[in-house]
Amino acid sequence: MTVDGEWNPSDYAIQLTRRARGLPFWFSLAVHGTAAYTSALEQTLSVARAGAQLIRTAPHLELLADPDLSVLLFERTGWELADYQRWTAWLVETQLGFVTPTRYRGRPCTRFAIVNPQTTAADLELLIDSMR
Repeated sequence: MTVDGEWNPSDYAIQLTRRARGLPFWFSLAVHGTAAYTSALEQTLSVARAGAQLIRTAPHLELLADPDLSVLLFERTGWELADYQRWTAWLVETQLGFVTPTRYRGRPCTRFAIVNPQTTAADLELLIDSMR
C-alpha cells in the first residue's frame, strides 16, 4: 500500500507498530555507561550478601535458600501466613517497606528482592528488626 506513492512498511508488518521497548534501556545505557550499571548491580549483590548474613544471625529468622542474585528467601520462626500478611500491611501503612508473603515448598515465608542500588544493609536490618 502506498500513500501519495510512498511505501510505508508499517502497512505490511504488525511488529513495526509496537513500542520500541529497548529504547529506554538503550538511552539510559548511553547516558550512564556500562560502569554505572556494573556498579549498581554489584551494590545490590553486596547488599543481598549482607542481608543473608543478617538473616543467618537473627535468632527469629531462618534463611531458606542461599541468595539467588539479589533475592533472599526466609521465614520468621513461628509465623503463619496471616502473620506475614499483617506484617506486610503494617510495612505499607507505615511506609517502611514493601515485602510480601510467598511460599517455599508449601511453607509460608517472605523474601527480599533488592533491585534498587540505594538500598542498604541497614535498610534490611530495619525490616528484619520489625519482625520481632
